[in-house]
Amino acid sequence: MKVEEFFSEGIKLAKPEYWTIFFNYIIFILLIILASVTIIGLLVVPALMMGFIQFILRAGRGEKVDVGDSLSWGFQDGMWLNSLIFSFIAGLGITIGFLLLVVPGIYLSVAWFLGVYLLVDKGLKPMEALEKSRELVHEVGFWKVLIILLAMGMGMNLIALVIPFFGSLALLFLYPFVWMVQVAIYQRAIKGDTKLIDADFQED
Repeated sequence: MKVEEFFSEGIKLAKPEYWTIFFNYIIFILLIILASVTIIGLLVVPALMMGFIQFILRAGRGEKVDVGDSLSWGFQDGMWLNSLIFSFIAGLGITIGFLLLVVPGIYLSVAWFLGVYLLVDKGLKPMEALEKSRELVHEVGFWKVLIILLAMGMGMNLIALVIPFFGSLALLFLYPFVWMVQVAIYQRAIKGDTKLIDADFQED
């Protein structure tokens, strides 16, 4: 797939459940803000993220979803602990990478981009998810993924700067498409991986 095709695929995936994704994202953000008030509350943030990732994957695959769907999923079946370990390893690695002349940090941010999806969707352990993410990102095309992420980040920052306040508000309405572009990348990445397909078959 070309870079522009990921954007068009993301828009296509978001349209059927746009408002469900939008309102779930608002709920997710509010929960993150409330959880971040205390240090102990910060411990639930990774699990909330896993629940939201589970939700957008289901929405992107055309499954029936509702407002409030999957937000508690990250606290089930050991996912809470895995989410903490994953967030710590990924956060520490990327931070150290940025301290080492920035470039390693940029590389890891892109190479590990799919790790959270693999953790949630395939049940991989944190280190396995990060390593598999690096492998899949290179298969899709490292520079392709970097360009997509940069384009989305720069485009949204530009909107926020050009239209003060209202620009930030407008970004909320764009996030359903942003999340689904990420899902499109993930779906493309795992499509040709026979090991992951076999794992799905064995689970079924």
